[in-house]
Amino acid sequence: MLNLIKSDLYRITRPRGLRGSFWQYGIALLAAYGLVMGLVAFANSPMFLDMTGDTIGDVVSATSLTVYFSDMLNGLVPLCVAFMAVEHALAEFKSGYIKSVLSARSGRLSYIAGKLLFVGVLSALMIIFATVVALACLPVMAAGRPAFIAVDGPLEVIGWFVGFWLNTWALSACSLILVYATRVSPVSYIGAFCFAASVVPQTLMGLAYSTGGILSVLQPIRPVLETLAAWIPSTALNNLSQGGQLFHNASLGIWGETGYAFTIAPGIQTILTGIIWIVLAGAVVLAISRKRDI
Repeated sequence: MLNLIKSDLYRITRPRGLRGSFWQYGIALLAAYGLVMGLVAFANSPMFLDMTGDTIGDVVSATSLTVYFSDMLNGLVPLCVAFMAVEHALAEFKSGYIKSVLSARSGRLSYIAGKLLFVGVLSALMIIFATVVALACLPVMAAGRPAFIAVDGPLEVIGWFVGFWLNTWALSACSLILVYATRVSPVSYIGAFCFAASVVPQTLMGLAYSTGGILSVLQPIRPVLETLAAWIPSTALNNLSQGGQLFHNASLGIWGETGYAFTIAPGIQTILTGIIWIVLAGAVVLAISRKRDI
C-alpha cells in the first residue's frame, strides 16, 4: 500500500516540465490568488483613489487568522483537490495502470485503502501550499494595517486545520465514488463540482423548506433532510468560516432556532462529519470495485 501511495505522489509531483497535476493546479491557485492581490492592490492605490475618491481599505481587519484562511482557502482548494482526485483516478483507468497494479498486488482492499490515503495526503499538501500562499498575500490583503482584531489560540488553529483537512479529504473521497461507478469524465467532474460547491446540501435544504408548501407530502421527513444537509462535508467547510471559535463556542447559532436537524457542538460535528464521510466513501468505492470488473 505504501509503495502505491509513493507511486501516486511521484506521478502528481513530477518536477520535469512541471507535468505533475500538483504543479498544474498549484500554478492555477497562484494565478487566482495573484489576481485577487492585484485587484486589492489596485483598489488601494492612489490611481483608484483619484478615480473614485476612496479606497477599499483593509479587507481583513475584522477577521481572525482562521477566518482569513477560510476566506482564502474554502471553495477553491477543496474544488482543486476533488478535481485532482478525479483526474488521477480516471487516468489510471484510461492508461490501464489499475489493471497492472491489481494483477501484481494482493487484492482490491489494499488498492482502495491506498487510494483513499493518497487523497488524504493530497488534501494535506494542497492545504499546506495554499496556506503558505495565503500568508504571503496577507500584507497586500491587510493593506499595511494590523490585520486581525481577534487572536486564535493554538488549539483553535489546530482544530480549524484538522476540520478543513478532513472535510476536504471527504469531498475528494466522495468524488471517487462517481469515478468508480461511472468511469465517465463529465459525470465525475460535474459531480465533484456539485460536492464541493454545496449543491447537495442546498438541494436538501430546498426540499426541506418546501415541505411547508408545494412538497407538503415530505413534511414527515423534513428533520431527516435537514440533518443530512447539516452533516455534509461542504456544510462543515462553510461553517469553518466562523474561524477557530467554532471549536470552543457552542452557542454560535449556526443552525438557527427553527431548524429540525440533529446537531451537536459545531466543532465536534465538523471533525466527525469529515471522518464519517471518508469511511462511507471508502466503503462505497470498495463495494463498487468488487461488483464491477476493473
